[in-house]
Amino acid sequence: MPGRERKNHIPDSRELTQRGFICAAIAFAMMGFTSTCWGPMLPWIADRSELSISRSGLVLAGFTLHTLGGTLIVQIFGPRRDLIWFIQHGIIIALIGFIGVVTLRDPLLLTLSGCFAGLGYGATGISLLQLFTRSSNASHVRMNLASAATGFGALIGPFSIGTAGASKIPLIVISAISTSFIATRFLTGAKWRVEKFNHSSQTPENRIRLAIILLAVIFYSGLENSIGAWLPTIIRTSNGTLEAGALTSAFFYLFFSLGRFFGVFLSRYAEPHSIIAMCILATLAPFSFAILSQNHTSLGLAICGFFLGPIFPNSSSWIARKTPGFPLATTVLMLSIMLGGFIFPPILGFILESNGTTGYLYSLAVLLVLSTSTFSYSYIKWRA
Repeated sequence: MPGRERKNHIPDSRELTQRGFICAAIAFAMMGFTSTCWGPMLPWIADRSELSISRSGLVLAGFTLHTLGGTLIVQIFGPRRDLIWFIQHGIIIALIGFIGVVTLRDPLLLTLSGCFAGLGYGATGISLLQLFTRSSNASHVRMNLASAATGFGALIGPFSIGTAGASKIPLIVISAISTSFIATRFLTGAKWRVEKFNHSSQTPENRIRLAIILLAVIFYSGLENSIGAWLPTIIRTSNGTLEAGALTSAFFYLFFSLGRFFGVFLSRYAEPHSIIAMCILATLAPFSFAILSQNHTSLGLAICGFFLGPIFPNSSSWIARKTPGFPLATTVLMLSIMLGGFIFPPILGFILESNGTTGYLYSLAVLLVLSTSTFSYSYIKWRA
């Protein structure tokens, strides 16, 4: 009988169990929570350690750069250890690093702590992404559900700081990353390794198409991270409070989270490449409003979050479908996300400091145009 067969079903070694998926989604959500805390944390760090806006951005740059290192470590040593080992050890390193970020005042120690946190964060993040996209029972809908959970966590992070106050930042950040740590202790279905495959099946034409998608992801990541990272600083430099800036960031991630849940709905009816093309083109409308309406810039940027939200999970699904048996593609996708977050937010921090909000918005416009162009090209050339 079908019911009895399902009851007696024994998961294979690469299957992500229901319990494993829930625990991984919780960990993913709390990592999103911690990641978006960087926005309100940057002006808080600048005030606390008497740093300039651009100098506080370098702490974030150190964190993001070392997420690349953590991702590469998993790729290089993946065949030697299973994913659950990388997830559980990576989150411990991230926890130690974040404790340093929110408790230390010395600029050098702050930066080193950020680098240490990034190393563990990167290793954990790519391992969780491999679980969601490369397990034997991976699905487009599951990836969108996990990303929706992350979007919810991304909303709660700055909202918690905005409502509880900047003085609670250490408690909020440490609690979030500790929740991820606890969730990984109960994770099951992650005892398989990222194996090395013969990649000769990837034709030169496919490699070029993959490279263009990854380039689009870099620009997209730079756009999203630059909005989230500097919105609180824009409010603060406009005579607002840090808490008001944090709530503005939460407003952006509210729309971002709603977009992720909208992506779950769309994933039941549309293919990943179609969802990406629709969302990136739709972003042009609220972004134009943000530039043209100077009194409602933050509202326009926040609405952009709704359309940016579904892009990453659907990029993950699109690449996984186009590169079966090629887990390196998922690693390179994660590297692209981190590279965009490493390169562009610090650059836009310098632009914001020297040219104000207008220069910052025009820089965001360049990133949006580049991302839209490359995603549109990929949709035309690699949707079949």
